[in-house]
Amino acid sequence: MQGSRRRLDTQVLIIGNGPAGLALSAFLSGVQPFYNVDQPHQNELIHERLSADPHLSLLEQDLTWSDQLTDLTSASRPLSILYDMLVRPGVDTGDPRPSSLQWEMNLAHEIPHMVIGETSIGGSWNNYDPEMLAVSFAQSLDLPGYSTTEWLGGTPLVPRLPSCAIASYMASYAEQLGIQRNFHCNMKITSVKKVDDVWVTEGRSTLDNRPFTICSRYVVLACGKTAPRKLGLVGEETCKNIVYDTKTFKDRLASDTNLGKEYTIPAISSSSKAVVVLGDGISSADVVRHCLEREIPVIHVMRRTDRQLRNTMISRLSPTYYGEYNKVHQMMIGRQVDPLYTRMTSAEVVDVNEKTVLISSTKGKIDIPYSLLAVCFGRQSDFDTVLQGKYSFLQYHSEEDPTLFAAGSFAGDHFVRYLVGGCLHVAKEIKAKHRAQQLNNNNNEASTLRRKNRCCCTRMMILRGIAFG
Repeated sequence: MQGSRRRLDTQVLIIGNGPAGLALSAFLSGVQPFYNVDQPHQNELIHERLSADPHLSLLEQDLTWSDQLTDLTSASRPLSILYDMLVRPGVDTGDPRPSSLQWEMNLAHEIPHMVIGETSIGGSWNNYDPEMLAVSFAQSLDLPGYSTTEWLGGTPLVPRLPSCAIASYMASYAEQLGIQRNFHCNMKITSVKKVDDVWVTEGRSTLDNRPFTICSRYVVLACGKTAPRKLGLVGEETCKNIVYDTKTFKDRLASDTNLGKEYTIPAISSSSKAVVVLGDGISSADVVRHCLEREIPVIHVMRRTDRQLRNTMISRLSPTYYGEYNKVHQMMIGRQVDPLYTRMTSAEVVDVNEKTVLISSTKGKIDIPYSLLAVCFGRQSDFDTVLQGKYSFLQYHSEEDPTLFAAGSFAGDHFVRYLVGGCLHVAKEIKAKHRAQQLNNNNNEASTLRRKNRCCCTRMMILRGIAFG
């Protein structure tokens, strides 16, 4: 069957039902941001540009001028920064002001689309440790048209919300905006390929293993990075004592009767086996903190040098709002000590089995017995085996195919604060292409109608000639 003759199930297929999928679905469903002239932005150029035609939404306006803004000239994605500046003006300068945007829902601007994901609405937020406080402040997790403050019914009493609350907010967001009809959950994708001019996406339901096929004109990869980064060592896949995230670590710890303060403290104090933690980011700090709170010995292995550890993301977190991470970071760089904490910098694990890990450092190699190994190297995309063909991305769209887009973490926007602006960028491009497609279809229909009319007129003339000739 030719691609041009395939029946489209939808115009746009969004793969991923996390914050990027939610934000993009909102924009494609008719949620429109307008500049609020009654809440002028403190940047005079921004105010001048946007107040020139405030009756046009940001989705309809030409925002290419944002590339020339002094505040954005160093930004690789100026539209993401511009959106953030409009919705949270002054937040980075210590002079926070009300949003310069106001929102409207206009179903006349809706573009047919579907959003599919393996989890419930919220994506990876459903899989995080529910007790973990989000690194971002609540207001930085706001999705377009319905904020966390509106969801909570007021300003939160604490700046950082637990991940379970954020997951609940995202589920409520889809319901509140009425876009949940576009979402199809518990669907695992096995193949995405272009067949002539149509994208064909195949997969199976994770509930009943039933296969599905979806044909669309556009595809947006908003699936984020869901696969854990592993060590890549022989025997790693069969080793039962390795975990790759905080939630799994806590679950495993709680189920192990040989570990945990609430179980057998004497067994810990008499055991030489510690928990070995790899990595120097937020997840590794969470695991370290969880262990120390339960008096479990920790060996923290980090690839970076002492000097490099002073300039990581965790080192830039404010002690005022991130006291728990600041304390761990001080131990990581050797400024604080804990009898249960051992740090190893410029080091890495080079071999592992069920009982011991072999650690290589500048001081040589050492074989250490361990109870659990927590590999906290972050996540990566596992979509390379799913997307058929070789595609590279420039910002938010594929360089090889103008109908293939990326959003959210897949596009490099790892914080909700900035990915919404990226989704605005993608929505603007899709809307422009959709309008052009509709115009082309209308012209083709008009041309066909004219040809039919000419044929009818010619036939009538012939008939008249026969009848009256």
